[in-house]
Amino acid sequence: MKRRILVITDFALYLVDPDADILKRRIALAAVDKLCISKLSDNFFAIIVPTEYDCLMASTRKKEIVDVIVKAIKSTSEYEPEVASSNRFEYHAAAEVIKEVEFEEADGRVKTRITLKEKP
Repeated sequence: MKRRILVITDFALYLVDPDADILKRRIALAAVDKLCISKLSDNFFAIIVPTEYDCLMASTRKKEIVDVIVKAIKSTSEYEPEVASSNRFEYHAAAEVIKEVEFEEADGRVKTRITLKEKP
């Protein structure tokens, strides 16, 4: 897990490394296909970008962030990305690396498990 600053504009998402003070990634809003959010209070969400690789993030404000991303996309296009709420979803950590993240509540805590998936 790496600390990043997420900047949301009308046209793109920017991930900035606050320690090095450099831009790590730019994601065009038009490239965002779907947003995945867990049903539990674990802070995890994923930005699904089929033309590149996906972005798994954690924030105590995940719902607000997802809402702002959807609003930004809708403000510049007729498209509204799907927002999937589930306790299990897949994401592409890199071009050829597919991971599955699973969330479960046990003993009053949320447990997160990330596993590498076999390529089809």
